[in-house]
Amino acid sequence: MSSLFANIARPDWARGIVTAALLVAALWLLSACSQRTNSSHGTAAGFEPLWDKLVVEVAAFEEQQPSGIAVNSEGRVFVSFPWWGSQPSPAVAEIAEDGTLQPYPSKYWNDWDGKGGPSALRGFVCAQAMYVDHDDFLWVLDTGNPRNRTGVVIAGPKLFKINTLDNSIAQVFYFDHKRDFTRSSYLSDFRVDSDRQVAYITDSARGTIYVVDLKTRQTHHVLLGDPSTTADAAVIARVGSQEWRTYMGWAPQVNVSGVELSADGDWLYYHTMSGRRIYRVPTNVLRDERISDATRSAAIEDLGTTGSVIDGMWLDEEENLYLAAIEKDAIYVRRPTGSIETFVADPRLKWPDSMAMGPDGYLYFTTSMRHLHKPYRLVSQIEDPHYVMKASPEKVARANVTRKLADERHAEASHYAGEASKAEKFAKIAEAKAKKELLKAKAVLEAAEAAKLAAQKRSEAHTLSVSKIDEAADKQTQAAKQATKLSKMADQQAIDAKKAADEAKKAAEIARRLADAATKKAEQMRALQAKAKLSAEEAEQAKRLHKAAIAQAAAAQKAAEQAEANAASMDADAKEALRLAKEARDLAERERVAAENLRELANQARQAAAFAERLATEAEFAEINPPKADGIETVEVPTTTD
Repeated sequence: MSSLFANIARPDWARGIVTAALLVAALWLLSACSQRTNSSHGTAAGFEPLWDKLVVEVAAFEEQQPSGIAVNSEGRVFVSFPWWGSQPSPAVAEIAEDGTLQPYPSKYWNDWDGKGGPSALRGFVCAQAMYVDHDDFLWVLDTGNPRNRTGVVIAGPKLFKINTLDNSIAQVFYFDHKRDFTRSSYLSDFRVDSDRQVAYITDSARGTIYVVDLKTRQTHHVLLGDPSTTADAAVIARVGSQEWRTYMGWAPQVNVSGVELSADGDWLYYHTMSGRRIYRVPTNVLRDERISDATRSAAIEDLGTTGSVIDGMWLDEEENLYLAAIEKDAIYVRRPTGSIETFVADPRLKWPDSMAMGPDGYLYFTTSMRHLHKPYRLVSQIEDPHYVMKASPEKVARANVTRKLADERHAEASHYAGEASKAEKFAKIAEAKAKKELLKAKAVLEAAEAAKLAAQKRSEAHTLSVSKIDEAADKQTQAAKQATKLSKMADQQAIDAKKAADEAKKAAEIARRLADAATKKAEQMRALQAKAKLSAEEAEQAKRLHKAAIAQAAAAQKAAEQAEANAASMDADAKEALRLAKEARDLAERERVAAENLRELANQARQAAAFAERLATEAEFAEINPPKADGIETVEVPTTTD
């Protein structure tokens, strides 16, 4: 902004008006951006699910309580329903295109009669977890412990290997619970390393990990009682708005539960359900029975806190570890750098359970709502259905980029709004100062006009005074000239009278004899002398009048000069007032040009806000209108500095 107005000379208050106008435009941008669409609900994670439409419902179940999920290379979705409350039907199913359940691999394997022994050998007792390997075999883990209360039934715990190409049972790995497990064991989760022919199974009741050699069918357990596989007694999960407790009031203590295998099979990730930390251990120390648990424990890596109690996990090809955050109604993702982010969050994610990546690039997951069922509730409190859902990491990432762009615009607008609120006071003060200065300029202009008028009047009065003085001086000069003339005449008469007196004296001598005539003549002469004397006095008076007239003329000249000086001063004041008025008019014109520039900046800001809003809307409805091109289009928004 400084570069825009660098060539405009203005006082500080005028600069404040310009800045205030710019920040008012920023306030408009903030108001426009704040109209973006937000979801009407929050989540336990405190995450505003602006992109919740990217969470797609695959299927919903009113009665069945899903846990495990798997997707093969053809996109077929399989789901398991453990026997946690009442006996499920079916226990393992494929979700048809219309969302209905088809018993899998057949109805026969889903008809267990509830008894141990031969019936358990040929049916699913409590199908807990599922997994599809790279050869498209579906593996199903049967805990053999229905309701997790009566204990493991005879021939119950087993691992199925199903060929999804022809829907046939390829192998069944039966476990001897007396030899391999305990009566109270509960097999929670597993992964299969098809290349090494090894399975890793967690026992959340006993607190250990079983390593199964699928070639020899031999099983051994590892890390029994290790702190990493044992429940943290200090952790009580909060699911929904309450602590996770049974209706009797005790908090479940669940040992090692979720497990995941790296793509190369060299690392096994795991965690307890009663805990908020995740670990990994090299699989070579697990497979080798000769290694002690102390050595295995030393090889464990603590990957840090997860920020929530976790159920299922999934590791993608880029080593992003997805975590079912049951306390947050969310799916978290742990990046290879160790940072943990919210992948999706939604109130429908009541106890997200298991996950699997499909060939369509979507992450599939189940919601089991375990905390709302028996034995954690005396009576099941299910209001919403259980779900199988999916979300695309690519689309979520695209939406997050768009959201980040929108958030940046919001942050920018918020910054300008803050600056505008600060500048409002200064703008008001500047406006008051401007009005005051304009009033002053107006007063100076009026004073200048009045001074000019007064100067004109004084000049006219001066001219008139000089004219009158000149006229009086002319009259006095004429009178002086007349008096001088009379004086000269009197002088001449006096000279003549003196000559006459001299002659009279001479004549008196001669005319003594003629006394009467001489006396008469003398009287006449005395009369002439008296008259001459009177003429001399008049001449003297004329001289005094002439001097007075000259003094008055000098005074009048001095007064005229003072009037001219006063008029010159008034003229200077008038010129200064006119200069100030011209500067005020120039300033007004520059402010008008600045206002035009600000309106242009405001228009550009509106266009940027509208474009960011359109990008956010397109991202939010990405499931309905998928993007036609890769990448996120960006728009350059003019930035200003002041």
